[in-house]
Amino acid sequence: MIKIYGASDDLIELKGDVTEEFPFTDKGESGDLLAFSNGTVLRIDYTDPGVWRITPVIHGVGRFVFTQCPEDDDNNYSDTAEIHDADITWVVHGIALAGPPGARVR
Repeated sequence: MIKIYGASDDLIELKGDVTEEFPFTDKGESGDLLAFSNGTVLRIDYTDPGVWRITPVIHGVGRFVFTQCPEDDDNNYSDTAEIHDADITWVVHGIALAGPPGARVR
């Protein structure tokens, strides 16, 4: 299992099968991307109200659990995503995603 969430205003946290702390670059059009070895791709963004939002772009192998946080709770300021039942061995952090012509990439 791996859990993904935002911390402070500049960190993307991963805990579990892969534990890492990525700096939030905020250089993409709508957040940073995380690509997982199971085929999952997530977009994570720190919004103006001070809330971390996680959006699934591609669902990979395994069970995906998503919890959205409210925008008005100072103690809970990050969505969380969990990927279960997948053998995740690596995660790539970046800002761009490309696909073949006509592909639906969110």
